[in-house]
Amino acid sequence: QTPIGYGDEDDNTILDDMRGSDFEFSEAYTSVYFRKKFIVERGNIPARLLLKSYIDDGAIIWINGVEVARLYVEEDTKGFDETANNHEAIWESIIIGRSNFLLKEGENIIAVHAFNRNLSSSDFSFDLELMSAPFKVSLIEAADAEGRFLPLESPNLSPDRGYSFQGTDKFKQQVISIKTINENTSYGKSDHSESVSRRFFSTDSITPWIAEVDVYAANQWASQDYLLSGTLLPPRIEESMIQNHSWISYGYTENNTPSEVDSIIAFHNEAIRRLDYAINRDQFIACVGLNNGNNTTVPSILASSYNAIVVGNTNGSHSRGGTPAAPINSSGITGHDGPGRLKPDIVANDSSTSSCTPQISSAIAFLSGIATHQEKPTACFPEAMKAIIMAGADKNTLPDWTRSANKPIDPVYGAGKINVYNSYKIITEAQKLSTSDYNHYGWDFNALEKDNEIFYNIFLKEDSTEAVFSLNWNRSIIDAPWVNDKEYRESLADMSISICRLDGEDLALYDFSDSRIDNVEHIYLRGLPKGMYQLKVTTNAFTHFGIAWRAETGDLPELEINMNLQDVRIECNNLINGKEFTLQSSYDFQNWTKKHSFTAKETSHEIIEKINDQKKKSYYRLLWNPVN
Repeated sequence: QTPIGYGDEDDNTILDDMRGSDFEFSEAYTSVYFRKKFIVERGNIPARLLLKSYIDDGAIIWINGVEVARLYVEEDTKGFDETANNHEAIWESIIIGRSNFLLKEGENIIAVHAFNRNLSSSDFSFDLELMSAPFKVSLIEAADAEGRFLPLESPNLSPDRGYSFQGTDKFKQQVISIKTINENTSYGKSDHSESVSRRFFSTDSITPWIAEVDVYAANQWASQDYLLSGTLLPPRIEESMIQNHSWISYGYTENNTPSEVDSIIAFHNEAIRRLDYAINRDQFIACVGLNNGNNTTVPSILASSYNAIVVGNTNGSHSRGGTPAAPINSSGITGHDGPGRLKPDIVANDSSTSSCTPQISSAIAFLSGIATHQEKPTACFPEAMKAIIMAGADKNTLPDWTRSANKPIDPVYGAGKINVYNSYKIITEAQKLSTSDYNHYGWDFNALEKDNEIFYNIFLKEDSTEAVFSLNWNRSIIDAPWVNDKEYRESLADMSISICRLDGEDLALYDFSDSRIDNVEHIYLRGLPKGMYQLKVTTNAFTHFGIAWRAETGDLPELEINMNLQDVRIECNNLINGKEFTLQSSYDFQNWTKKHSFTAKETSHEIIEKINDQKKKSYYRLLWNPVN
């Protein structure tokens, strides 16, 4: 029975022979092996596991033969007679992401190799807990002028670290945990925090069932409470599934000296790298807002993140111009990571970006709940969920929305306006028709090796009024002084997607998306005939990725012809607003002549043709390009 060990008077199982014993001439030993079977019920495999360990001094932990944690032991440590680094036991948490790839329904095994620091150590302790990660969220708020950052007043205005309390009124279903305890903060209600929280998890939101909320003050979150920027320690473990950031930071002004600007850029780069690293490590989703105002630039914190979901407003009143480059008053030596990337990723409709961002956070919480309930934990992975959200985005309410092959999303509206129902259908109606064939809705999480490709055959049983294909992948932080004491090194793949129509053995390219700097690719087609299509994904470097698509069934443009002795009245129906159409005619179905071209402003358009030769039959057809 745990705890197991000796020397610190907190163990239930005492290893009184670990330092050797005169009884039966027992020799001292520095490590112990543990193994335990556990059962996962059908339908209960989670996307994330929470592993809690209490170890003095170190351990290596496996689940079903896969190493999931290495605590305070060197990379090459493996023998029974080896030792760990000196470490006093405290309860520590680790998130094990993509755990559905580790676990199986039925019997599973967790194994531990626990180490002491030497044969004569005064103590040894080991305890372990493994559970599904709780479905909770984190709210990170900029403190107001009075230092307030909570969505409602704390019953204790002088709380200790770790203090939590039950919410009231619109937050009656939440337990609020205060994660920032600092002399510069206070614990009354922040109006801004309340407004954000109402949209995120209150009874006014679509996810009032969220039970646990961790709340941070933004400045402290970026430093000692979470990111640990400026230290040699990695970010703290994030147990929450979703982080909401309705705050921004630029850091420098035109009055700063070049050296000051360089220093601020370096700090911001580190903060963004830490966030991207943490998202990959702990498999959570961060939703971050742009600044308000269409004359503002994209903030370096946190909207320059590769791995977060960046949110704007449907009215376009938010930052423009892509992720920032170094300003003119910098030295030019230190630049921002990845300048010029398109932001936002998606928009919502509200009074400010602070209010739009929690709408996206709440939508993701809702969709994650649906995916979990339907036993589809892979949809909760950050890469997959971002693709599902962006593929579900609505463009019909944004008449100015546009994209190109090398600029995959709109520079103002991103992938479009959040549409929870569209994303819901991607998750729930996805169906694999065969080993490699899919239907109108689908998503996948996968990995590709360097210079490799993967194909998805998508069978559209019905005509589609619009079709969207969205690809997303993350930046990986491989080395950093605060990860493994090495110089900074990252990996960011250059991926692409293309969509072709498959007729027998012939492929007809419809469109492709191949940005050289963005870590999203996006294709939008309107008026797609039924049939078989092939979606191709390529990469130049190993990476995991999420991909999602939807094709909405509906009637395609068609012709209705009425004639009299003098003329032919051609009614063009089911037109696609904003798309260019060409009417052609033929006498023999082989030689076609262009008669009219027009851009649809309504769903119907009438064309009148004079009859020149009543003895000849005329045939008409309407052409358009599905590429938007």
